[in-house]
Amino acid sequence: MSRIILALDSVIGLSTLTKIREYISRVKFSYVTLLQGGLGYLREVYKLKWDEVIFDLKLADIDSTMISIVSALRDLSDSFISHSFIGYEGALDSLMTYLSRENKGLYLVLSMSHKGWNDSFYPYLKNIAERVNPKGFVVGATRPEMIKNVRADFPQKIIISPGVGFQGAEIGDAICNGADFEIIGRSIYSSNEPERISLEIKEKQEAKINECKKVPKDRK
Repeated sequence: MSRIILALDSVIGLSTLTKIREYISRVKFSYVTLLQGGLGYLREVYKLKWDEVIFDLKLADIDSTMISIVSALRDLSDSFISHSFIGYEGALDSLMTYLSRENKGLYLVLSMSHKGWNDSFYPYLKNIAERVNPKGFVVGATRPEMIKNVRADFPQKIIISPGVGFQGAEIGDAICNGADFEIIGRSIYSSNEPERISLEIKEKQEAKINECKKVPKDRK
């Protein structure tokens, strides 16, 4: 099973994506994909039968606005990403109810991968996350201790981790620390040989996971 999510923040040809699909089972759209490729492009990418298509809009608004956004895109995605700091009542409560009714998943951001993110807010975000009970969480791969914390607090939830490659996190480290999937974008779509790079990343990730599984827990 591939544990890579392709962050598609650039328009890649469908023939190339079809080849990449052999090594990567999930894809994540963003505002960039939507604005550069348009809805027609996203529809064609969605048809490639990924295990999961995630729309990363970092939703952060009142409930009615967020529901209007996801309802317009629900046929192009299996799950959506929202910020958690916006709170529960009048925001995430209604969004979660709507997505559940539509059989769509919700991932909440608990920790971002860039340097300016402040993890001191985590106790508040954790409380929101417990009330929402989403499909999973976004936790930056550059923050290994936060991945461990979130995994300990939410052992049954899916953790997806951006920040691998260009932002500094090593391939496989996030999974070794408790994540389920690593989100990788620029390392793949900026390459002249995205198919070859996808295979190399998959092989490096598998090797790292096999290596960390052999390390006794008291040494991790």
